[in-house]
Amino acid sequence: MASRVWSPVLLGVLLLGAGCGGSLEPILNPSLCPRAPVRGPSQFASEPAVRLIDDFESGDGRLPLQEGRNGYWVVGKDGTGTFNATQANQCAGRGGWAGHFGAKGWTSWGYNWTAVFQAPQNNTAVPFDARAYGAISFWAGFGNFNLVDVAVPVGVTTMDNAWNGGICTTCMDYYRTTVPLTHEWQRYVVRFEDMAQSGVGSPLLPMRKDQMVGFIIWPTQDFDLWIDDIRFEPAASADGGG
Repeated sequence: MASRVWSPVLLGVLLLGAGCGGSLEPILNPSLCPRAPVRGPSQFASEPAVRLIDDFESGDGRLPLQEGRNGYWVVGKDGTGTFNATQANQCAGRGGWAGHFGAKGWTSWGYNWTAVFQAPQNNTAVPFDARAYGAISFWAGFGNFNLVDVAVPVGVTTMDNAWNGGICTTCMDYYRTTVPLTHEWQRYVVRFEDMAQSGVGSPLLPMRKDQMVGFIIWPTQDFDLWIDDIRFEPAASADGGG
């Protein structure tokens, strides 16, 4: 998997306001949604609310207030091409809203979208203690802009590699794995133990789960994806269902 690692100077971050706006131009038809799954996200609706990272129902780009998490979605962008990163009241996997992230035509390191768990203080990341958890689950699928199914890198940033964590000298070598998205809504469970840095960052360290900063999506080619119902999963959970 190709890696993209950038210093804090190079990695510009756009803090999204109401509606999680920031599109340079509309690039996608929001009616072209992932196909509905045979068994959808509603079967997991009764899971403890404390584990919910975001179901996008707020419509304002902010995460639900759970376990002290008071963060929001941010976009990392290289400034080339066009992008869309928003909470949309179309194509939801469950409920009325979903996250919609797409970009095309960039010429540098591209675009990433991060659910920052804790609001930064004085522009410095604040860690979240995720030691009670062993994975992150979510529902996702491609919109019609993606002509083929491809694997998408996802993972977590920590204070050790986040651009604003105050520790790294070569930043954003986050802990990652890939998920094989399709044009149908599917559930994915990504385990912390299956995530690893690419090896080009500094420092290179085992993941410190008590120092988590955010859940990050960083595609490596033009993309149009939808995501919904992002949750922490308990450390003992073995469910990888789709």
